[in-house]
Amino acid sequence: MHDAAHPPSRAMLRSTRTFVAAIVLAFAVALSLRAAFQPADPPTHATVGITWHDEGVWAHNARNKVLFGDWRLDGWNPMYVSPIFTGMEWAAFETLGVGLHQARLPSIFLSALSVLALAWGVRAIGSRLSAALAAWFAATNYVYVMYGRVALLEAAMVSLVVASWACYAAARRRPALGAAAGILAMAAFFTKASAAFFLAGIGIDCCWSLARWVAARRRGPKGAAEADAGREAAAALSTLAGLAAAGLAALVLFVVPNLDEYLFYNVRLYGERRSASGIGVIVDRASWLPIIHDFFTRMLVLTWVSVAGFVVAMFSWHRKPMGERLLWLWLALGAAELILHDTGNERRFVFLIPAMAGLTALVLARDCRLLPEGAGRLSLRRVWWAAPVVAYGFYVAWGAVARLPFLYQVRPGVRLAAVLAVLSLVGLIAGWRRGLGRALERTWTPAAAVALALVVVGADLVQYGQWCRQRTYANVEASRLVGRLLPWGTQVLGKLANGLALENGIRPLYIGQGFGNYADAGLRETVPYVLTYTSPRIGYEGAAIRSVLDQAPGWRILASFPVSETPGGHDTAALIEKPRSARVQR
Repeated sequence: MHDAAHPPSRAMLRSTRTFVAAIVLAFAVALSLRAAFQPADPPTHATVGITWHDEGVWAHNARNKVLFGDWRLDGWNPMYVSPIFTGMEWAAFETLGVGLHQARLPSIFLSALSVLALAWGVRAIGSRLSAALAAWFAATNYVYVMYGRVALLEAAMVSLVVASWACYAAARRRPALGAAAGILAMAAFFTKASAAFFLAGIGIDCCWSLARWVAARRRGPKGAAEADAGREAAAALSTLAGLAAAGLAALVLFVVPNLDEYLFYNVRLYGERRSASGIGVIVDRASWLPIIHDFFTRMLVLTWVSVAGFVVAMFSWHRKPMGERLLWLWLALGAAELILHDTGNERRFVFLIPAMAGLTALVLARDCRLLPEGAGRLSLRRVWWAAPVVAYGFYVAWGAVARLPFLYQVRPGVRLAAVLAVLSLVGLIAGWRRGLGRALERTWTPAAAVALALVVVGADLVQYGQWCRQRTYANVEASRLVGRLLPWGTQVLGKLANGLALENGIRPLYIGQGFGNYADAGLRETVPYVLTYTSPRIGYEGAAIRSVLDQAPGWRILASFPVSETPGGHDTAALIEKPRSARVQR
């Protein structure tokens, strides 16, 4: 048994040069995996839930500004959802020109940089080995890599969350970094509002740090505990100041001047449509969490270890350093946001990956044991009060496996995972009195942690290699074909028009169900061209485009071309021309 004061992980990566080399190599691998084979299509074989035609949708306003001189040219303006991402896209387009390569650059670089930020944050609360493992987990994680390759909001938002967390973890020693943590957290929120869970988490932990400091001062006399609480309180105050300053600036410069548009896009369009409405919906989403996507199955080791680490940390959360407490809150509040908001879209799970990587690395290479010394002697009463959380943790862990015999059938997977979770909880409680808790205190060697990490990294690289062999370039070729078919500035209707606009000069007009130019009946009637799917079916992207075609009987297909979207990737899009008789003058 290793002495708790001298964790076994110190035996590895003693040399600063070796540690730095491991981190730099992880960053180089991360950048290479994200930048290689651009602009290939996202995976459709073993898909990870990327909707590729959303790239043009989110770059819409930045493209408008660079090509046509104005941010707003029609009724679809996602810059009110994500001003930070829009600004990044504009900078890339303004500097390098409009194109799919350029649109993806912010995601590529931010996702790769998040590997360095994660390593820095884990090092602030853990060992060198744990920091190196966290970096490699994030660098090679197949799902994280694939979202880091495309021009969607997830990579930018998650990278800013990671950077904020890393600054917050390091602020315990350098309180001024708390201000950067607060500013970055607010930037993440204005990149994608899904980062609201992290704003809540960082706010809760700051309040806890301040309460802990006040309690330490009251207890007296002064000692190490009060000094530690004082450092955390200073970091918390700095973080709250950064949050307040960034929030006030966002209100004054962006939200208030654009209040109607901001509320429409962020509250009515995305908030009200997707928020839970009833206990039944919440129960369904909680049960679906590990079942309906491949997300947790693809990262089985990270799922199991991070779930175990999360449950164990629940008993000592209040004694952890501030960065580790926030990592725990990241997972807790992130899962809660998914259950309350939406578990149907796999892309919403991506923000969990860095937290899972960080927590797994800490358990494997800093603690080198599942339970801290002495935890195995906890009374059963303390285990019982945590039983609901432990049971759900077992459900998530088993769900990632139980779904495999019933792929994409929800109910059988839910039932099997629930049965296995209950049996596991019963077994845990029954075995606790017989020494199971003390058995879980046993340590493993750093070499064993590295060996398991190599298995995880290798499995991710195998998945990446499979995508490389099957990769296609159908979508970028389709976009270039549209540019050859239509003159510069031609207006084209459809969500797919945005998706196919990054390699040409058309004027795409997004059509959503009841929003995004839908209310402009004259525009929908007079614009002569429509871009939509014909396979797997006409108007596959939504009912709105089918209504446009229904209003123009006699339309004809000018050109059809392959695109890659649905599982399998064998899809077809078409440029459709409406008949002249259907083009009513405004």
